[in-house]
Amino acid sequence: PMVEKSKLDEDKEGKAVDPSHYRDADHAGCQDTRRSTSGSVQFLGERLISWSSKRQKSAAISSTEAEYIALSGCCAQILWMRSQLLDYGLAFNNIPMYCDNKSAIALC
Repeated sequence: PMVEKSKLDEDKEGKAVDPSHYRDADHAGCQDTRRSTSGSVQFLGERLISWSSKRQKSAAISSTEAEYIALSGCCAQILWMRSQLLDYGLAFNNIPMYCDNKSAIALC
């Protein structure tokens, strides 16, 4: 028989789950190269789906630039994750992404 409802789209109590994304970056954290490190985590409800931590390819001249680069990487991950969930019949149109840098948010 075909499964009509995926177990990924609700929690144990039957409440709908939504994806959420958090990301952060340090500014010039590597003492040798002065490059920043980007990190992000992606959740579906309370379940960790994906995470990433990597050094940025170039040295950022401000924390805003480092955070913006981290945001763009997280956006790419969100789009990939959204397409994968769509393959399972789970459509999410508004996926929140959290950022703690007001200047980087203003650039978006």
